[in-house]
Amino acid sequence: MKIDQLSPSDHLRLLDFVRDCYAIREFQSFENFRGRLISALSRLIPALHITYNEVCITTFESSNTESTSENFTRNVSKLLGQQMADHPSLAYYMRTGDGQTTKISDFLGKFQFYDTRLYAEFYRDDRIEDDLCFGIFVKPAHSVGIVWHGDRLFTDQERSLANLARPHIVQAWRNARLFSESFGQLQFLERGLEGESLGLIACDAEGRVRCITALARMYLAEYFGTSKKLDSQIPEPLLSWARCQYAQLNQGDLPAAQLPMVVQREGSHLTVRLLSSDGAILLLLKEKNPARLAATLEKHCLSRRESDVLAWASQGRTNYEIAAILSISLPTVKKHMEHILRKLGVETRTAAAAAALQFLSKT
Repeated sequence: MKIDQLSPSDHLRLLDFVRDCYAIREFQSFENFRGRLISALSRLIPALHITYNEVCITTFESSNTESTSENFTRNVSKLLGQQMADHPSLAYYMRTGDGQTTKISDFLGKFQFYDTRLYAEFYRDDRIEDDLCFGIFVKPAHSVGIVWHGDRLFTDQERSLANLARPHIVQAWRNARLFSESFGQLQFLERGLEGESLGLIACDAEGRVRCITALARMYLAEYFGTSKKLDSQIPEPLLSWARCQYAQLNQGDLPAAQLPMVVQREGSHLTVRLLSSDGAILLLLKEKNPARLAATLEKHCLSRRESDVLAWASQGRTNYEIAAILSISLPTVKKHMEHILRKLGVETRTAAAAAALQFLSKT
């Protein structure tokens, strides 16, 4: 059946399913994607149970997600491990690799099905009369099986809906896997950047934000006087500067050395540096604000003077420089550093500085 042959209600359900497949409303792990997919599948074709099973063909490792009870999940796992040959659709898929949607009723009549061990040991207690299922190879040697379990016989129209949904599930699976992996990498990167008090923004040549870290969002709000649309568009002054820098990088002659953008604000300043490649713009933002850092540290068991010392140490200042800035003696600075290390439970001033910047990133 082609899409233009669907009934109006089937057409609407299929369109809703496709939208649900590709939607990423907020970050969720890949495991959450499976649950969302099953929920969408249940709206596409109603059933008693729906199971999602991933199998590595080379190792036979599998994982299952289902729409109902834990007992049913255990039954499906046992079925796949022990009785696959008794399930005509699964056996057909594993034998031929043909992932088009099939039904148990394609292979067995009602009473033939009742005579199988499959029905007696697994499906009778759950009142299952038919399965509608298909398989997809989402990558080499990695297969996903989707099964609707019904207390009725599935229709050919429902089979057609399932077949029309198959290619969208393949792409949605790949999108979700990539998104999950990329977001995990971004979280890892963000933790590292926060340890150095760095914010990061990735955007396109029009300034449309692709990703932004929490520190970068805070810096933009404070130094560019705006808190609107920070997750979708960088401020115009920053975009103009980035475009100018990007143009210099891509001119025919040897470009001039890239100079950072520096924005001053009440005794502190924000430095913005540009990295770019193939139309993409990556901005690294770093703030120097000892006063803010000292105030933050004072909330974390340090005295005011200890907070001042660690704030300047985190900016790369030596003990001699800190003594001069704070108008105290060098031995006093060293004594404060000893107290700081003990209170923070670290052994070096580098570790103490990293802890200080982590405190700042969480404010």
